[in-house]
This record gives sequence, C-alpha cells and structure tokens, in this order.
Amino acid sequence: MCALIIWSILGTGASLAWFADTSPEINNIFHFGKFDLVVSHQLTDGKWEEIDSKTKIFDEEALYEPGYVQVVYLKVENKGTLPFEFSTAVNVNGCIVATNVFGQEFMLQDYLKFGLTTTDSEDAMKNSVPNREKAVEIANMPLHNYSTETAILGPGETKYIALIVRMPEEVGNVANYRGNTVPKVELGITVKADQIQD
Repeated sequence: MCALIIWSILGTGASLAWFADTSPEINNIFHFGKFDLVVSHQLTDGKWEEIDSKTKIFDEEALYEPGYVQVVYLKVENKGTLPFEFSTAVNVNGCIVATNVFGQEFMLQDYLKFGLTTTDSEDAMKNSVPNREKAVEIANMPLHNYSTETAILGPGETKYIALIVRMPEEVGNVANYRGNTVPKVELGITVKADQIQD
C-alpha cells in the first residue's frame, strides 16, 4: 500500500490586505498579511517531518483487510499572520481494481473509513486514541469527505490530529481478492484552510 500526501490551501500565494482610514491627512494605509499553513507528520522516532506532495505517511506495507486499523499523527501550524479555519479529508490518488472471492470486481477505497480527533497538544493527541475500540468508534466517515470537525488557528498557533483509516470487520469477503491482481489504493490527505474574515 502506497500513500501520497497532498494538501491544498485556499488563498495560498496571495497577499491579503485590509484598509484603515486613520485621518484625512494620511488617507489609506495598507497592511499586508501572510497566509502560511504548514502540515507535518510524526515519524516512528517521535520527530516531526514537514509534508510535501511526495511525502508518504501511511504504511506502504499495510494490508487492508477486514478489521485493519491504522493511526497517523499530524501537526498543523499557522506560521503566518492571518487566522484561518481548516478541515481535513482523506482522498484517493489512485487504485488497482481486483476481483473478490465471488468473482466481482472491487476497489479497496469503497470499503475504507476514516476519522480524526483534533487537539491542542501532542499528549492530548496520543491520548485521544488510547485503544483500538476508540479508533473504530472515531473512524466512520467515507473517503473523499471532509471531516465535520474543523479547527481555528490564529497566528503562531498549532493543532494536533490523530487520523485513523480502517476497514470495518463487517466488510467480510467482498474485499477479499482472488487471482493474480492484487488490489491497491494510494491515499492522500487534503487539508483545506479558509481565511477568517475580521
């Protein structure tokens, strides 16, 4: 299983401004703000690595089968001067279609679920998914959807995310392949940020 990371930022690369009439003599003063969102993922040694479009954060050796659960940890930072609200989705960048034990074609992504928790600290992030049962409880959204759990980040602030991808046990043999073609799914993460208007 291979995974690619991408994220999109609404408003990235654009300088935004607001105006203030201070007095008739000075006229308008332009204040320019910086929109800067940084997303990192946690490595096995506990260090954080900034994500770009080629970063792989999901386990490449993952065998998605009924009951499989994977948790990854993300850090979202506002390194700019403008506040924003962000939401997160898991999307599919590519897949290989296979045939199941019933002779039917299937795609793994049709049987995967995701979910997340957003916290203010690294410790709280780890504690938000203390066991497999909690992970299963959280991860019940289909891929392609944005999480309904949004967060607001002011300048210099950081949020931590525990993100879960799983295949429910009840999927059964419908996602169990037979034949020479091994099913595959390439997953990506999209973090969408919207500037908060004053």
